[in-house]
Amino acid sequence: MSAEITSLPLRVFLADDHPIVLMGARAAFELSPIARVVGEARSTDEVLRELPSQQCDVLVTDLAMPNGSAPDGVEYIRTIRNTYPFLPVVVITMIGNVGILSQILGLGILGLVDKADDMESLPVAVRSAAGRRLFVSAELRSLLDAHSHMQTKLSPRETEVLQLLASGLSVNQIAERLGRSFKTVSRQKMQAMHKLGLTNNVELFQYALANGMMP
Repeated sequence: MSAEITSLPLRVFLADDHPIVLMGARAAFELSPIARVVGEARSTDEVLRELPSQQCDVLVTDLAMPNGSAPDGVEYIRTIRNTYPFLPVVVITMIGNVGILSQILGLGILGLVDKADDMESLPVAVRSAAGRRLFVSAELRSLLDAHSHMQTKLSPRETEVLQLLASGLSVNQIAERLGRSFKTVSRQKMQAMHKLGLTNNVELFQYALANGMMP
């Protein structure tokens, strides 16, 4: 596999566990002079097995591919980035969890494309990634921008509660440490999660990890 960016067309390794998505992405590249598909995979196992032997300039991959034995999601992207630090990565996804999106952007991917967007944006994302420029599709950028705006509206007490939750303390333990009632801490937790668009504790911990709130 080559980390050196070649002249157009760029060589793309494409990974997604949905055949229809693969077909649509492949068609978008076939209609564009920017890039051509040189390899495909339908699971994280296939990506990790095939990528070392591929001469490619950019990896375009789904985030959630649960059919393999290797981890998918954030851990999969972390593995790719650690193993191939100079390979530009474009992620295509239907995930709208801003905590997860922020986390994978923090890992150094160079493209983030919403599967609901027109696949014609994929070649543009690949060209940007190959030039070491970040591309985020419009809908996901709006989501991330709104999230960033809401984050600034957390009160100091809400931020404090989230940080303590991220450290592993329960609501009861936080209430005891801060000298507040269980009801007050629980309300501050729920208000913070609502502002950030988080719906459960898993998303809360993912958000905390992605935003440097973990101890």
